[in-house]
Amino acid sequence: MKRYILLLFPLGAMACYLWGGGFLCRSATTLLCLAIVALAGLRRPRLTGIGWLAGALALSFCGDYVLGHWGGSFEGFVAGVGLFLLAHLGYAAFCLALGRFHWRVAAVLLAVFGTYYVVLLHPAIGDAVTSAAVFAYIVVSCLSMAAAAGLGRGRILPRWTCILFMAGIASLLFSDLLIAQKRFLHDGTLYMLMMPTYFASQILVAAAILHLRGGQSESVSRP
Repeated sequence: MKRYILLLFPLGAMACYLWGGGFLCRSATTLLCLAIVALAGLRRPRLTGIGWLAGALALSFCGDYVLGHWGGSFEGFVAGVGLFLLAHLGYAAFCLALGRFHWRVAAVLLAVFGTYYVVLLHPAIGDAVTSAAVFAYIVVSCLSMAAAAGLGRGRILPRWTCILFMAGIASLLFSDLLIAQKRFLHDGTLYMLMMPTYFASQILVAAAILHLRGGQSESVSRP
């Protein structure tokens, strides 16, 4: 249980930001989660796919920085979306290294979010390049979530590792949805949850790695 004390550091940084801190506290949450993942990789060098996960968090930091400083411009927004798209690919690569792609989840998510894009987002986006970037991001996000749903399929992994990681990617997907609602549909109803769910996604991923590193006896092998 002592290893979970490490989560107090990103939780503290998140609280600092939500209570009025600047970008330093905001970025510290991501960087501390990255440090937890990197530490797990150093202590277990054979931990499969950990490099992909560290890369995803590093790209998330870069994407957050770009969106936080230049996200109001066309170039800044597209660049930020591109960086987070690559981060999703990193998350997916980690999951596929320790599981199998969940095609049913992918089909459901692509149907739901594809309809959301076609019916609501596409008509509201002003230019073709931004629309294409958003569409690509939606597709990759759905595939990342489907990969997370397949984490542990055909492998022996702790059950809570799979649950925590899947919850982390789901939180990121929800945070992205709130951004789309606010930016393109001008609906800020739940926008106050955007940053908390974004932070939660990274903390849940870090918690999943801490659980995996602990080698809990409770495990799951899904066909």
